[in-house]
Amino acid sequence: MIRKTLAENKTLLEMIPGMIVYGVLIQILLAVFFPLRLYRAAGLWLGILCGFAMAVHMAVCLEKTVLLDEKSANAYAKRTTLIRYACVCLVMFAVAFSGLADPVAFVFGTLGLKIGAYLQPVSHRLFEKFRDIREIDKNSKEGEQN
Repeated sequence: MIRKTLAENKTLLEMIPGMIVYGVLIQILLAVFFPLRLYRAAGLWLGILCGFAMAVHMAVCLEKTVLLDEKSANAYAKRTTLIRYACVCLVMFAVAFSGLADPVAFVFGTLGLKIGAYLQPVSHRLFEKFRDIREIDKNSKEGEQN
């Protein structure tokens, strides 16, 4: 079901570049201004990964929610949101108490989900332009062959 969602949900795929760009920019800031680069990078990229997992989980749950009646959909949406936040909290506590990664950088990484959502319209326009260019090239090559 996750592969199907990733293959069919263009919005979700368009969020990923925004999350990665955000992660790279924050990584540069962390590397330039803060010590313990590997510690902070581990927290940041674990947070980005967690944000990506949250986005996939939201997309999968949303697909199922729209198929339910109103009362069931409301209960299902609340339950899956609670599960998603509980999982993120568990990962954050594991990060904080293990000492393997920076929990503050982890929080900044999970905010990548928000930034990815804000940058999705920009990614969408870029993907559409790229798709149009590929179609023009494809059509011009077919015209040359005929």
